[in-house]
Amino acid sequence: MSKHVDKLLLSNKVLLLQGPMGDFFYRLSKWLNSKNIECYKINFNGGDRFFYKSETNVYDYKGRLDDYSVWIEAFLIEHDIDSIVCFGDCRKYHKFAKIIAKKNNINFFVFEEGYIRPNYITFEQDGVNFFSNFLNYYNKSDISEKGNDLVTDINDVKNSYLKMVNSAITYYIFWVFFSFQYSGYQHHRNIRPIKELGYWILSGFRSIQNKLFEKNKFNRFLQQYSKKYFIFALQVHNDSQITIHSDLKSVEKYIVLVLESFSFHSDPSMHLVLKHHPMDRGYRNYSKLINKYAKQFKIEGRVHYFCDVHFPTLLKHSLGLVTVNSTTGIQALYHNVPVKVLGHALYNLPKLTNQYALSEFWKNPDEVDTNYFSYFRKELISYSQLNGSFYGISPWQEVYIKKNLKVIEKS
Repeated sequence: MSKHVDKLLLSNKVLLLQGPMGDFFYRLSKWLNSKNIECYKINFNGGDRFFYKSETNVYDYKGRLDDYSVWIEAFLIEHDIDSIVCFGDCRKYHKFAKIIAKKNNINFFVFEEGYIRPNYITFEQDGVNFFSNFLNYYNKSDISEKGNDLVTDINDVKNSYLKMVNSAITYYIFWVFFSFQYSGYQHHRNIRPIKELGYWILSGFRSIQNKLFEKNKFNRFLQQYSKKYFIFALQVHNDSQITIHSDLKSVEKYIVLVLESFSFHSDPSMHLVLKHHPMDRGYRNYSKLINKYAKQFKIEGRVHYFCDVHFPTLLKHSLGLVTVNSTTGIQALYHNVPVKVLGHALYNLPKLTNQYALSEFWKNPDEVDTNYFSYFRKELISYSQLNGSFYGISPWQEVYIKKNLKVIEKS
């Protein structure tokens, strides 16, 4: 259970900025209210406003991004806010808020998708992903005496993909309809709302198409190439993991890099699977790019491209996984699959991931130190993970109800 919740519950007044698309932040506010914590909410577009149903302490920011720092600092001081909570620390408005929070000694908390999946979400103070303070907390010493039991006392959070899709489509519809009221809003993905809506609709069509045609193709692939392939896990093209926490800043550039390295340094009998990210399904299709460079590097027939296949099954039949910095790396380690990281990731540590050059990884991916990984995983869950879902239930909140923490009492 994330150690940062205890600190949040010491707050008197919490300001909620943008949350995940949907009603999670509204539900969070009700839970915080039940702990005698007063919540404030700032909405930046019509989608934010639609999903936050409360009429109490709700404010709209309709100004320009350039004026936001001055406005938010005045707001924090006027309302005596002692904690800020947001989803994602790399969004434009959240980056400014983090700077102002640090200047005024205000706690800054961040939700993010779970490092450990499924059944977890991430919650940390100060930053997430490579901005996390986890490595300052984590004891990287020899843990051979610490045992290798995995954390098992978690609940199924009943995550609903349908609720996520419906929330996204609804969010973008209300963003479009009320964009005239929030004319100064700048989205973190730099895409106009009508295009975002179109991408999500396209994603739905491609999902149906993949369900109809990918399964049989995938089964045939496994029968023929089990334990004869590596995986390159693609990521959302404009996610901060790529645009901020990587050197090349582009999924396309990483695709070319990996294909070229694989062509020159892998055994000719080996194959490579490029796994598309489902959340990027409607935004990108890399078929033409992959085919172009597979042909150029003379590895046609050894390169395969899937999207909606069962990822644990793909992992279990593989020899290793290459990633920029995706949390699929942690998932691969869980399944004893060696991992090579190309970007900046908090789990890219000696004894966890392959520390040699990519060219060597194809020849010698090494083995996963399962004892060390189990210790790392337990520490990561203790530091940053909550048993819950943005589009399901939140068992972690029930834990705090049952414990009746004394830290709720204000000093």
